[in-house]
Amino acid sequence: EAFSHLQQFKGPELKFSRLRKNPAGQRAVLAFLCSASVTSQTAAAVVFHKPFMVVTKYCDLVLEPSFRKAGADFYARGANIATANLLATTMPVLLNRTTWFNFLSLFVRVVRERTPSLFNEWRRSAELIFSYLEHRHRTAADLFAPVFLMHDCHELFEMLTDDELDPLVPAYSVIVNHWGKAIGDSYEVIADESKVLAKGRARLLTLSDPNLKTVSAGYDRRRMEFPLRVSDIIVVDSTACRQVQLADLLCGAIASAAKVRTKGALQSGTFAHDVFQLCFSKELIVDHLWPSHEIDPL
Repeated sequence: EAFSHLQQFKGPELKFSRLRKNPAGQRAVLAFLCSASVTSQTAAAVVFHKPFMVVTKYCDLVLEPSFRKAGADFYARGANIATANLLATTMPVLLNRTTWFNFLSLFVRVVRERTPSLFNEWRRSAELIFSYLEHRHRTAADLFAPVFLMHDCHELFEMLTDDELDPLVPAYSVIVNHWGKAIGDSYEVIADESKVLAKGRARLLTLSDPNLKTVSAGYDRRRMEFPLRVSDIIVVDSTACRQVQLADLLCGAIASAAKVRTKGALQSGTFAHDVFQLCFSKELIVDHLWPSHEIDPL
């Protein structure tokens, strides 16, 4: 039934990037989301605010080790979430938007390119920010000290994975954990051969190794059951796999609506508003990483 709304669109592959470009394509996507076959029993998505994900990565890779050295658990009671929200909310004001986003942009480059010269440039920017905030907002200044207190760049680099800033990897764990609980048995994941999921197949399957000790990991409501219940990740050509194409439509529509939402409230009657209304009413979005003004630990 889901495909009945999309039959008029010809081509080797159904892609949201094509359908979004005209009103007819957008109506077809909304009809697909309205379909009785698209429910919380057949579809699920996780939403990532990519700029905020960079802030959370800064917290994980830079702040958490310093908390650990001090004997504090950075993840207990949601302190990591509160800190990320605090940074995202206050730093554009305490500094200015340009200085803050330049600092984060340098951090992204350091993580991706991993050169000593870039690391030193980024460390120098942290020193300048610390000096500026030290006599104005000392507590805020302390959130930059772990950068220039690192012994050298390798202290950071040795913690990084090849896909450190790709949201697909953490989204994978959340989604497969969700379906593992929903299905109650092992199942196969079908992955587009061009995506990070396919390239990281071997590593991701280690999380489903049946020889792993059964454990519930995480904090508070943020818990995950290991081993994950994925029996295999099957890599396919998306042009020949309708399931992957439907996933592209769902995720593309949500990503497009989320991008509009980052710029302000959604206007009733717009494509973005209707996408979110459908997804939330059907409970298709099972988790999210999105900034808020909640800066108290859970």
